[in-house]
Amino acid sequence: MYLKAKFKIAFLLAFFIVITIFSCGFEPASTKIKPKFLEIGDTIAFCAPSGFLDSTRMSLAKKRLEERGFHTIQSDSLFRNWGYLAGKDEARANELMNYFQEKSVKAIFPGTGGYGATRILPLLDFKIISDNPKIFIGFSDITALHIALNNLSNLITFHTPNPMYGLGSKNGLEPISEFYFWSLLMGQSNAYEIPFNIYGDSLRVKVLVPGAASGVLVGGNLSLICSVMGSKYEVRTANSILFIEDVGESPYRVDRYLQELKLAGKFDHINGLIIGRFSRRKTEEPDKPTDFKMEEVFRQYFAKLKVPVIYDFPSGHGSKNISIPFGAKVDINTENQLFKLLEQPVSIDN
Repeated sequence: MYLKAKFKIAFLLAFFIVITIFSCGFEPASTKIKPKFLEIGDTIAFCAPSGFLDSTRMSLAKKRLEERGFHTIQSDSLFRNWGYLAGKDEARANELMNYFQEKSVKAIFPGTGGYGATRILPLLDFKIISDNPKIFIGFSDITALHIALNNLSNLITFHTPNPMYGLGSKNGLEPISEFYFWSLLMGQSNAYEIPFNIYGDSLRVKVLVPGAASGVLVGGNLSLICSVMGSKYEVRTANSILFIEDVGESPYRVDRYLQELKLAGKFDHINGLIIGRFSRRKTEEPDKPTDFKMEEVFRQYFAKLKVPVIYDFPSGHGSKNISIPFGAKVDINTENQLFKLLEQPVSIDN
């Protein structure tokens, strides 16, 4: 009787510990799926899962990819639009799913962000995607797809410039951004390191909290991270290096987003934080003299964290947008002033 009672107590205690761990935000570890790296001659598919596309810019992106030796494909309806979206939800979801199932396609390049990715999340088959891993790129509104594919398809994806405003811009990709873009996607990243002063001392990455940490890189556009909170698509931050960036957001709005994530416990168990570029548009009204500056807001939230925090990392909206892999293990070190990959994010077994 005594042993039976003792066993029951031990079982309840173990059950309580497991529940406590998961309620604190820890998730079980799992091995991410690595897509195969790109090679010259491979097929890249253009798609439009968010906002509608500019045909002139996309034609220029297509030309540059083909000059580099890649094949490109796109649907006959790529330039469709429905209001501010690139077609109805079903059309955008079906286009994306078709390319994940197309065996000849090696990489999928969404043309741009804008708005609309969150609307197609319930229409995607994440099992099919995990069974057909491919390189998937983009940023901004594409963040919603990055998070969903990382979580539900277990796929490593790539936060990179979008074709319409990188490859499709007048001057093409900015040289340093271009170097890192192709190094990452073509498996040339065994020594993939980003020094904090890669764009010179005037644009050097700032240190808010010193230290060194490693973890799986997650995150993306801050407003999009918040847009999927409370759903099965929300970002998982436990034991991660969290990355955030945004554009056109005043300090009080960034404050609101950060408070949402703080209340949800998303900063409680991170290993480190990378704050990318938080740029403003020239058409925006200037902040009031009495408003907090953006860096003041970041200090209010993160100065007391016990993990390394860096600010002004060269990824985000703007020409200087260095590519990074979500779902792969990375390291940040404020003493060495370096961001580096700890694993190859693409499969070299082609």
